[in-house]
Amino acid sequence: MEKDIITYTFDCIGCGKCVSVCPHQALKLVNNGMCSFVNVIDVDLCNGCKKCERVCKVGAIKII
Repeated sequence: MEKDIITYTFDCIGCGKCVSVCPHQALKLVNNGMCSFVNVIDVDLCNGCKKCERVCKVGAIKII
C-alpha cells in the first residue's frame, strides 16, 4: 500500500506525542536551534495506523 506522511512543520508545537505513539519509530523530533518539530525518518517504516495523526492536537501530521 502506497502511503505518504505529510508534516506541517510550521504548525507543529514540538510536543513529541506523535513520536511517542508511533509503533515503528517512523518519526523523530528535530531541533533547529530555535524550535522543535516533527520530521519523518523513513516513510517505509510507517504502517499507516494513523496513531500519530490522531494524537496531534494541532493537525501537524497527516497520513495519506
